[in-house]
Amino acid sequence: MLACLCVLQGCTSPFAALSDQLRAQHQAGDFVGAAKLLDQPDTIETFGERNQLLWLLDRGGVAMALNEDATTVDKLELAERAIEVHRELSPTEQAAQWVLNDTVVPYVAAPYEDMYVNVFKMLAQMERGQLDGGATVEARRLAHKSNILRDEYLRESKALKEKAGSAYQAAQQSGEMKRYVTPTGGEFIESPLGTYLTAITFMKTGDREFQRVAGRRLLEAMRAQPKLFPNVDAASFAGLSEKAPDSANALFVALTGCGPYLVADRIGPIAVYSLPVYFELPRMVTRGSAVQSARAEAQDESGTMHEVATLRLVEDIGAVAQENFARELPLIYERTMVRYLVKAGATVGASEVVAQTQQNSNTQWLIRSIGGLIGLAVLGTTEQADLRCWEFLPARAFVGTCVLPSDVRRVRLHYLDGGGQVVGSTAWRDVRFGPGPVSGQLATIVETTAK
Repeated sequence: MLACLCVLQGCTSPFAALSDQLRAQHQAGDFVGAAKLLDQPDTIETFGERNQLLWLLDRGGVAMALNEDATTVDKLELAERAIEVHRELSPTEQAAQWVLNDTVVPYVAAPYEDMYVNVFKMLAQMERGQLDGGATVEARRLAHKSNILRDEYLRESKALKEKAGSAYQAAQQSGEMKRYVTPTGGEFIESPLGTYLTAITFMKTGDREFQRVAGRRLLEAMRAQPKLFPNVDAASFAGLSEKAPDSANALFVALTGCGPYLVADRIGPIAVYSLPVYFELPRMVTRGSAVQSARAEAQDESGTMHEVATLRLVEDIGAVAQENFARELPLIYERTMVRYLVKAGATVGASEVVAQTQQNSNTQWLIRSIGGLIGLAVLGTTEQADLRCWEFLPARAFVGTCVLPSDVRRVRLHYLDGGGQVVGSTAWRDVRFGPGPVSGQLATIVETTAK
């Protein structure tokens, strides 16, 4: 039984193998290859109906990296609809989750993923020039999401306590519980990039009050969470609330590195007589980025080069995702512990019933030991951490604005490391401005690198 358990732990499902392949493509910056892989019928079948939301998220993220704005909006719009429809599991799905594990139910987006759907859609709408009625819609959706997600956390916490009953108290008394408690409970960290884009969007559409609110909210978040944003210079965004519409006709956004993913932390397997000990918990791993800053370069009609903007770090996406994940982890831990205790208790109880029918103490010991091994086999085949997550998220976001002269024809970005050395450059991108005033135009250039 122990040998079988070890084999089961080492097995890789087709979905897990596919996730590893997509992760490798992301880290290599092979977004074209990832798009081809995701569009293959076999890949779509492997994701299946249960993980269709994940497919939409990943396909939308890859489209964002490839500057396919229409595909980005299309896929993430479908993803957002799926999230809205399936925010909660059905009674049947909940039963499967409590009996088996979290992986057997349809994927429900993590709060930070729900948030970045709107951030990416806002970026795509801005890049395609759809501010009013496009980016503004996403900005308003994003502004309301924080309260929705906070209420959802509190509702899930209450439901867990009611459903688990006495087993919940036992889970709380576990010494391990202290590792997964956050002092801020259900507080939700908003995306600074999303808030920044909101301010810029409303600045260009003339909604000055919304611009001021977004600008203030951005500074408050940065200053209230210094550990979360240690490398972000909040002072460089201090004037965002009052920034004039004619102060910029170009916005540059650099998305760098690879976002976080999940791995399993395993407790066990060990058996103490009839008591089996084995369960898994997800742990988030952040990958970061070698890029520490970026700058924009422009070329005019005469071929002359101009350095036009310095891009500043606005968000460590990995840190925001990790913080929001940490605030969800107590719920995951509590549910796992309750489920584990119920399963382990059932096997212990069955072993004791059989052992009490025997008079010989050695036979009783043997029955209890075999019961513990059977319990381990049951737990090993059913307990599995849910490692599903949105793979194609970047690690960092850098932003900058400027006024480009009307004779500028193309622009590109240079990525810099901590020493100011160029570690990569983008291809030239064409830029065209109409005859209107600067205040009414915004060319948005979004570039993505896995560096």
